[in-house]
Amino acid sequence: MHNPLRAFCALLIPALLGASGWTQAGPYGGSATAIAIDPSRPSTLLLGARNSLLYRSDDGGESWRRLPFPRHFLGTVSAVAVDPSNSDRYYVAVSAEHSYYGGIWMSEDGGESWSLSEDMQGKSAEAIAIWAKDPKTVVAGTRAGVWRTRDGGAKWERISAPWNHEMRIITAVAIDPGNADIIYAGTTHLPWKTTDGGENWKSIHSGMLDDSDVFSIFVDPLRPQLVLASACSGIYRSENAGEKWAKFQGIPASHRRTHVIRLHPKKPNVIYAGTTLGLLKSVNGGAIFRQVNKLHILSMAFDPRDPERIYFATERAGLWRSDDGGETAQPWNQGFVNRKVLSMTAAGERLYANTIQDGEAGGVYASDDGGRTWELAANGARIGDNHIQLVAGHPSKPEIVFATNERRVLRTMDGGKNWRALTLPGRAGASRVGALRVLEAKETLVFLGTSLGLFRSKDLGATWQPAPLSKANIPMPVTGLLTAGSRMLVRTEHALYLSEDLGTTWRPLNLLFPTSQIYDIALPARAGRAILLATAKGLWRSDDDGRTWLQKDEGLVEGTVSSVRYDASDEGRVWAVQFSRLYASGDEGRIWHMVEGGEIPDSTIRSLWAGGGQPGRIFALTPDLGVFYFDLQSLRVHNMERQVSPEL
Repeated sequence: MHNPLRAFCALLIPALLGASGWTQAGPYGGSATAIAIDPSRPSTLLLGARNSLLYRSDDGGESWRRLPFPRHFLGTVSAVAVDPSNSDRYYVAVSAEHSYYGGIWMSEDGGESWSLSEDMQGKSAEAIAIWAKDPKTVVAGTRAGVWRTRDGGAKWERISAPWNHEMRIITAVAIDPGNADIIYAGTTHLPWKTTDGGENWKSIHSGMLDDSDVFSIFVDPLRPQLVLASACSGIYRSENAGEKWAKFQGIPASHRRTHVIRLHPKKPNVIYAGTTLGLLKSVNGGAIFRQVNKLHILSMAFDPRDPERIYFATERAGLWRSDDGGETAQPWNQGFVNRKVLSMTAAGERLYANTIQDGEAGGVYASDDGGRTWELAANGARIGDNHIQLVAGHPSKPEIVFATNERRVLRTMDGGKNWRALTLPGRAGASRVGALRVLEAKETLVFLGTSLGLFRSKDLGATWQPAPLSKANIPMPVTGLLTAGSRMLVRTEHALYLSEDLGTTWRPLNLLFPTSQIYDIALPARAGRAILLATAKGLWRSDDDGRTWLQKDEGLVEGTVSSVRYDASDEGRVWAVQFSRLYASGDEGRIWHMVEGGEIPDSTIRSLWAGGGQPGRIFALTPDLGVFYFDLQSLRVHNMERQVSPEL
């Protein structure tokens, strides 16, 4: 018998293989660790981040493009620099302990390709200084001492003694603008200095508190005797090239952990100090400092054309720019992402997603254009929690959203403006949250999976009633909950349970392996369709609602499948991720095809999401690059036209 769906799928897959690929959607921002400006082309900026992320802007930060920088997910771009004599030569310091990846990476083509000198391989790097008079002379601070190159990075040599354990971890470096043999080095315990190119070093800590980790050293290019240093104990000034330090007074103890200190390039009495709690500014040489913002600043750079324009790389909040000498600042993050997105949900036509580890700069985001752009709906302070693990929306009411972590369930009834912490079932503090979903049939039902079992609420979480998974009514800790139409699938520590009637009755599924090996589940909205399991042992498929299972991997390679999802509008189409590559199936997972353009370069797809009335669009959630969407709307229209052609 002719099967229109099968014929449609046969036409669909070749078209998918020519699809355009993923589009990054944000939410923009996240932690930025290092910023540098090309002195010859001040509109060109380099911005580094954790997870070995490196971005470039050619329009003064209006937009950012991720460079093809070698990835090491435990590496941090700790410093970046552009050769003032060659705009195509970049230096990037990567901090990555116990890894060959750490060191000073170089590019000779504006960041399109990269190399790591054998001399620097494994030398986890923290700082870079280029000597302006001869930019081929570069000094690097590493966790294996101070290193220098005199030939633009072709050859590096260690210029601090290996036996000097006080100079093992170098956190900051600076070169005297008039004499390349005079080098300053900050360590995790006070600063050091050489006047003979590294033959001899001496500790220069007179006047500095003994517990000082030195994060930044700045030598005034016009008055080399004036040296500034920032440390965990505060900020310091030396008028005699580091022989004696004087601590700037009047700075609150809470602001003393200062990552970077700089002089205004054209106003010698204006000093900026970037601290963990905000930017400090002095206009009288440091006699008085005042706080001008609350950004956690890790790095700063001045536009050489207009030094009143300052760029700030910040923890959690991305890049900020000031056009008035730091008095005000705005985020400039279009295209820059360093965020971990944990979950997505639909509430009516609005989409929500949550990030983690972003403090008050992140939280719950909302999109009203199908996931193309995102705005912060509520940060951690407004929610009352900085560690949200999951968001779940009301199917038809965009203003009702739940946010949970292991210990709390919070609810907003106004799209994120106000949040209320709900009372969990059981004795206070005894319950741990594992999952939450909202269903809408004749009434709205909220299901909550906890360490005390499954619970149901008919009043949006104000009260909870047990929803036992078995007639024995034995509480089983619930670690996952999936819904599709009126069907529900619950994961416990030992089994999967299926309900066809909105959670009134449950049936355990037969499994050949523990639920701990299941990474994701694709549940169709109608009985009789295949249930798919993404596991550590590949993809498993059941055509009889979980009574029997077969391993179905035709078209996949052997190994882990990390995510699997039914298409939002066509239950015959399924998406899967294997080794961060996207695969498509048009026949409920029997045969798979790799999607051209379905891999996000140098990234990991943690999970897929599809739903919320977004036909032909799927989303990828990543551990460091936010949300991506794969838009197949035009292909769907084209194939629908072929589907109804007389040939079918």
